[in-house]
Amino acid sequence: MPKTFYTSLFDFLDTHRINFVLDANIVRFKDYDYSLFLVLKQSNNTYDNFIQNRDFEQIEHNKYLIFIWYDLWTTKQDIILSKLTHLFGLSKKIHARKTKIELISKLDCNLFFNQNHLNQPVIGYKRVGLILNNELIALGSFAKKRKFRDDTYSAELLQFSTKNYHHVNGGLSKIIKHFAKIHPIDSLMTYIDLDWSKGEKFNKIGFNYISEKSQVYFKLNNSTHKRSVNIDSSPIFNTGSLKSVLKTKIYL
Repeated sequence: MPKTFYTSLFDFLDTHRINFVLDANIVRFKDYDYSLFLVLKQSNNTYDNFIQNRDFEQIEHNKYLIFIWYDLWTTKQDIILSKLTHLFGLSKKIHARKTKIELISKLDCNLFFNQNHLNQPVIGYKRVGLILNNELIALGSFAKKRKFRDDTYSAELLQFSTKNYHHVNGGLSKIIKHFAKIHPIDSLMTYIDLDWSKGEKFNKIGFNYISEKSQVYFKLNNSTHKRSVNIDSSPIFNTGSLKSVLKTKIYL
């Protein structure tokens, strides 16, 4: 029974008086345009099955289906609740203009992403952070830029996260703008996790969809409870990602 395993999730919804209906493994919200699929270890976890569920939810209920995995709920419950807090519009809001830019060390980057990002930390070539009251509240990790055959330069935004339960208005734009100034590029690419969104927040700041990347399978270390990429199919996977590109000249 998903409600038993995900007890803290339903406590969270009740605390914030968020109305929902539980339909098998799906939590459906009347006042929001997405639903949650609560993944259990013993469920029929196949990629095709998940996509069928997502398509049905979109067609029948006009809602985007978000997948919350049992292993991540076990190890990173606070981060998931923080992401839901943002989706429900309940995060503490901070204006980016009140923050200052700093380049962040590899050690601090690793610590911040471990505490505030669902995926394993990707340290990157440069790490641009937003500081408020001497505290790191948002961070972007970037790959080194590379030159294409048409003499343009591009880089990749590898990871971005804010401090749990916080939303920085204009934070991602400010971080990208700073990176593009210190490392001039013509475009910036990133991958958007389809388990959680279709990339609306990236679209709003100028990213355009280019292509879709297929699902990635994972194996779970029973000792550390960490995921690692698995070459073969397995019962733990994501539902793919969107490759999106921003023309950085609009920022400069």
